Amino acid sequence: MIRVALIDGPLRPDHPALVRRSVLRPGDTGAAEGGHAAAMAAALLAGCPDARIENLVVFAGGLTTNAACVADAMEDARGADLVLCAFGMTRADPALALATARVSEGGAVIAAPARGAPVFPAAFDGVVSVQGDARCGPTDWSRLDLPQARFGACPALAPHPGVAGASVAAAHFAGIVARHLAGGAPGVDAIALIARTAPHQGRERRGLAAAPQPG
Repeated sequence: MIRVALIDGPLRPDHPALVRRSVLRPGDTGAAEGGHAAAMAAALLAGCPDARIENLVVFAGGLTTNAACVADAMEDARGADLVLCAFGMTRADPALALATARVSEGGAVIAAPARGAPVFPAAFDGVVSVQGDARCGPTDWSRLDLPQARFGACPALAPHPGVAGASVAAAHFAGIVARHLAGGAPGVDAIALIARTAPHQGRERRGLAAAPQPG
């Protein structure tokens, strides 16, 4: 069983894949249940239906959080096989950097959404950065090797049309990683295999075929 720590808003307590929920940001979790976190879980489970989710809630009753809360959530994620931090922060907070490094050094894969300007934790060393790629369907991915994003994935989720972009792409990609981990591959080997076998190699180029990349 692959355990995925989802750092985001709250899932419903009766979500079928939920094995633990830890609320690190006090607030009205009921008002947010079934929103962004539910979309992230759906995209993740599309790639690996057997994954089990530890929901680390850093948004509760609103759309704001802080770096200290996210750092606490990252510390709480230690022991998971995979961490999906489903958002990005603009500041490279030292406590978050340290917590992220500890999780990565413990062997977990950390996936996070990226965009043009650096966002964190995606821009930290050891984090798998993912952005949306329109070439990708829900079950495939691209190897971009861009400064801001190593991989691309599907940025849309049909059952949740109001949620789209890099966070959905990161969740789809996390499902692909979880499937590889469930097959017994260590995290580093899984990412290397995913990079080698990406259906799309090279950046998306509108109107042109993407140039292949070696390796």
